[in-house]
Amino acid sequence: MRLNIAVVDDDAAENTRLIAFLRNWFGGSIHELGLIDSYSSGREIISAFTAGKYHIVLMDIIMGDVNGIEAAKFIRSNDSKVLIAFMTTSREYAFDAFPLHPFHYIVKPYWQKDIDALMNEAVNVLSAKEPVITLRLSDSECEIPLGSVSSAVSNGYTADIITADGRKIITAMSFTEAEKVFADDPRFVLCKRGIIVNMSRVSAMKDRAFTMKEGQVYPISARRFGNVSHDFSQYLISRMREES
Repeated sequence: MRLNIAVVDDDAAENTRLIAFLRNWFGGSIHELGLIDSYSSGREIISAFTAGKYHIVLMDIIMGDVNGIEAAKFIRSNDSKVLIAFMTTSREYAFDAFPLHPFHYIVKPYWQKDIDALMNEAVNVLSAKEPVITLRLSDSECEIPLGSVSSAVSNGYTADIITADGRKIITAMSFTEAEKVFADDPRFVLCKRGIIVNMSRVSAMKDRAFTMKEGQVYPISARRFGNVSHDFSQYLISRMREES
């Protein structure tokens, strides 16, 4: 599993220490470190945050401008799946943090064993939540969580995969092969020949087109519009039921 992580603390030494612990964990793990971004304030991560960018956010609570609780409220309102772990010198904020569905709560000072335990638990949770798919590339293979795929687009004889963090993965797979990868997941719909979208990444459906959270606009073919509209409506209804 390839993981993207944000660390947020207004103490630069704490950020450096935490990143060192995280790199140590990845050094002994089968998992791959993708992004590891460091922020010095709640305001900084709010400005940079987009849904799907990170798998885990490690957040200090007591910060000068925007505290960790306020920053986490923004993050959670935009991304229901990211794991948020609070890190602080006191447990007094635990009650305030509870409605934000924190994944973990670590009291400073923490040590390598604490971060190891947190990361081991995080990958178990993420693996259970999201199946991993294998993409065939020109000279290798890569594995990514299925839910991190925003869309799959035909590119001549092959398929490009667009991820939720804006990356484009150029595969050596035909579009027909790509269709089979996404066929059993109800989040994915073929909106026209050569374009598959993840409905959880759709921000709007208007004028027979999907606008994605990543900014792409994909047309829906006239022939498929009725079925796609029905599938999208059913998907939204199922999401509302899950969240109620």
